[in-house]
Amino acid sequence: MSTPPTIVGVATGSADGGVAIVRLSGPTALAIARQRIGTLPPPRKLGRRRFVLGPGSVEDALVVQMPGPRSFTGEDIVELHVHGGERNVAGIVASLLAAGATAAGPGDFSRRAFANGRLSLDQAEGIAALLAAKTDAAVEQARRLVAGELGAEIDSLCGLVGNLRTEIEANLDFVEDVEGGDEARWDREISAVLETLRGWLRRFEAGRRARERSRVVLAGPANAGKSSLFNALLGRSRSLVHGAPGTTRDYVEAELEIGGRTMILVDTAGIRGGVDDGVESAGIIHSRQQIGGADLVLWVEAADRESQVGEAEAGEGESICVESKRDLGVRRHGWIGVSTSTGEGLETLRGRLERWATGDGEVPWIGLARHRDRAEEAMEALVEAQEIFARVEPLELVAFQLAVAERRLAEVTGRSALGALGEDVLGRIFSRFCIGK
Repeated sequence: MSTPPTIVGVATGSADGGVAIVRLSGPTALAIARQRIGTLPPPRKLGRRRFVLGPGSVEDALVVQMPGPRSFTGEDIVELHVHGGERNVAGIVASLLAAGATAAGPGDFSRRAFANGRLSLDQAEGIAALLAAKTDAAVEQARRLVAGELGAEIDSLCGLVGNLRTEIEANLDFVEDVEGGDEARWDREISAVLETLRGWLRRFEAGRRARERSRVVLAGPANAGKSSLFNALLGRSRSLVHGAPGTTRDYVEAELEIGGRTMILVDTAGIRGGVDDGVESAGIIHSRQQIGGADLVLWVEAADRESQVGEAEAGEGESICVESKRDLGVRRHGWIGVSTSTGEGLETLRGRLERWATGDGEVPWIGLARHRDRAEEAMEALVEAQEIFARVEPLELVAFQLAVAERRLAEVTGRSALGALGEDVLGRIFSRFCIGK
């Protein structure tokens, strides 16, 4: 294998801050740094040094060296803490490139950490999730990923499945040396693993909603009171309200805080037929688009009117049916009734939104979408293994399905004795990182 190049990149988020950290990692990191600095401080000790960019050009820097393999990447690392400023930092990076370094690409440092066994793949994804987090819950989940919490659970399940596969294979290969097979016990052990995976997947949506700002779309017939409800939930006047149908011509959105969660609340134009106004027609088209992209639809119809469009318009996703203007009567039993005039039902609706956002109290699973997909594929293989038991087919087929499940689970962490993870998968994961990670 060829020796990897020494890479350089800015590890801090912005070069225009007060201080920027320029990171070197690779087999010649120490030698390149010495070209510009001279004697390096002792390992893991921060020392003040003069960084020579060229004749008469010197930067006052704090320098630390972290020899491999006990470093973030597992390679020799030198970090330069220099003055901020885009042009100043760019000049320092250019000087290191001229000394023999190669510019780091997105995720290159984290990818080397993974390749050298310093990070599992789920931990690397946790770093990317931490940088991209937009909610407190997202930060907390990302920290747990970086700490290896998911990886530990995956390794435990992989061990259970691997031990079971080994036992079954031993019954196939060394019949005279092992006790007879115990299909009933093996089936129970598979069921226990399946139950764990089902619990993860059941809680995935709660975790996703905590990480992301869900889009909650208010939709329904014209003049149903959507804009009034929109303003009431926000606690301020944000959307224009008028008794004439078709007042809302385009969607309006705002952040809504409920139960410590931030969601995007969207008010849309009323849906009705027989509209000749081109602008209102365009607004209705936008409404249907918003419904299609919603995480949750609040389908609103008024208590003083017959159903004009029907619940089917709420789309295929999740929806909550709300009857507005309850101070005028009750027409739709079983719906959440609200009145923006009296305040009736608003807290009930807020409580329902909070339960939806938190998964009705379930502890969120910290797995990301890729982890969910691998868990689902592992489940499919385990279910097939149980069906093979039920059909009394050869145990070789059971062992094969267990190997598939073990491989899919191991792909979450990238640690597998059954084969390396594909280069295309690694490329997609690390390309989402910033340059300095």
